[in-house]
Amino acid sequence: GGGAQGGMCGSLKYDLFADLVWRSDSVIKPFEEAFPADRLFVGETDGSSFPNGGLRVTHAAAAFTTWDRGSPPFVHDDVLYIPCCFITHLGTSIDAKTPLLRSSDAVNRQALRLLKAMGKAPKATACYNYLGWEQEFFVVPAALHRARPDLVNCGRTLIGRLPTMHQQSELHYFAPVPLRVQELMTKIQEKMLLVGNPMTVKHNEVAPGQHEMCPIFSISNASADSNVFFMQVAREEAAKLGLVVLFHEKPFKGINGSGKHCNWSVGTDTGVNFFHPGKTADSLEIYVAGIACLAYGLRKHNELVRCAVAHAGNDHRLGAQEAPPAIISLYPGHNFEAHVDSIIAGGPLAGLNIEKKLIDPGSRNTMAVPAGVEDRNRTASFPHCGNRFEFRGVGSSQNCAMPVTICNVVFASGCAALAGLLEGGMNLRDAVAKMFQENREVIFTGNGYSKEWPAEAARRGLPNLNTTPLAARTFNTDRAKALFKELGIFEAEEVDARAELMFEDYCTIVSTEALTLVKMVETGILPACAKDLACFVNAPFLAGDRVETYKAIKVESDRLRDLAATHQNDSLEAEAFYLCETVKPQMEKVRSLVDKAEELTNAEYYPYPTYEALVYSHHS
Repeated sequence: GGGAQGGMCGSLKYDLFADLVWRSDSVIKPFEEAFPADRLFVGETDGSSFPNGGLRVTHAAAAFTTWDRGSPPFVHDDVLYIPCCFITHLGTSIDAKTPLLRSSDAVNRQALRLLKAMGKAPKATACYNYLGWEQEFFVVPAALHRARPDLVNCGRTLIGRLPTMHQQSELHYFAPVPLRVQELMTKIQEKMLLVGNPMTVKHNEVAPGQHEMCPIFSISNASADSNVFFMQVAREEAAKLGLVVLFHEKPFKGINGSGKHCNWSVGTDTGVNFFHPGKTADSLEIYVAGIACLAYGLRKHNELVRCAVAHAGNDHRLGAQEAPPAIISLYPGHNFEAHVDSIIAGGPLAGLNIEKKLIDPGSRNTMAVPAGVEDRNRTASFPHCGNRFEFRGVGSSQNCAMPVTICNVVFASGCAALAGLLEGGMNLRDAVAKMFQENREVIFTGNGYSKEWPAEAARRGLPNLNTTPLAARTFNTDRAKALFKELGIFEAEEVDARAELMFEDYCTIVSTEALTLVKMVETGILPACAKDLACFVNAPFLAGDRVETYKAIKVESDRLRDLAATHQNDSLEAEAFYLCETVKPQMEKVRSLVDKAEELTNAEYYPYPTYEALVYSHHS
């Protein structure tokens, strides 16, 4: 969730296809090209040097890789990549893949259990979960990137003013892709296609310098792996072209940030989709029941869903009129919302109108457009999109695995709850009505960007965990631990470790940002201010606000340096809240003054590449 260069969504360990010739009688045995079969399946390495929340230490460090056989190996640049889980000597997970696979097993068990209790889809023997990701990113020139300590160390700019023309007129969105970026995206497409991951969509995004690429959806674990590989390939190919890809959620203040929308669905091996109404009475009832299960999970375990997208980078994006708010709600569509209320009032499950409509463009040159049953809602955190739900809160620098894990967890919990009601003797209509009635508050089809929504959400009892520290402290509650244990996702110590890592990651990122900002001010901005002031020695009446502004920068930067050097030693949680509530506001104070100075300072003296140069200079 940091987004800085060198940050990783996946780890790599390279082994050479070589081994000793054990049949040789020589004391110093020769070696030969070899690939023992066991290397395909397992490996061993040090686990203590990875973020692990205390699950590994230097004197108890063993950790093991084991091939995820549901995610195909592939070859890239003469290297065989084998997607693996990463577990400790005690079997605890210190990766993102293992919980995703465990959650997939939970969905399989509970969804099949539900279908059996409903008397539906009798031929189904497995339930799978699917992922289609939409990766947004910025592209900047490598030379300018190297000249910005904030981009190098933090992945985002800590200071900088917008150019006079940025995204006000929305001229960049879907415009022709700049030639150098087009070349980059074509190279990425070629590399991804070679390993079996066709990138089917590429286009400009809303902000200048921002773009998006998307693949065909796949089984979630393989799709999450393909996204990690995509990020690697994007950086590799960009470097060859003198460019850098930025995956941080908010590289530039004042223009849109980047997300990684996760389109997620659940279906059987016989073609039944829990999130598509289908064409039969059975498929429609499964659809209604599936959304009831999702509503249950999102309402009962709302905080966990928020935690899945909680990290320092995403705090700059959520709720900023470009991404859903930090309040987690479910958008099934206006018609479906009315249908929910009808079911609660005693109506049938199958009373939903699912007929698609044709939209007439009003021209004889154009054909009518077949439209979905429901409109799209880009302000919702969990909107329905025809045959799937889109988790819009996922940040662009994240690994998809953990957000999808939590999607699976909340859905499996709903399936278990509904199956339990049916197994206890309640009929399907009444059981689904009960699920909707008890979780009605999580369904919201209005404008998530409106100023009224937070107050309405509070009235409904939905939490607004609008910072990472607020979210992180809800992850390892007794209730959450019980859920993870029941579904076979985490033991209690694994949950505690993840919560600790959330705080640790947040503290590391914000501390790094604060120290980087102070250094940039002291070594670049203040010297530039001094040079600029010297120009007005003989004409002080032209200096305007320079003296006051430059003095204030020094005062507030010194204060930030002192605050950043102060630590709350009680716990990582206390440190995270201190950084969030004390250090970050001071960073904003310094930034506002430095950005004002950029407007005043002679351009010759300004020490860092400007926003204008970063987002536009590679477009020609």
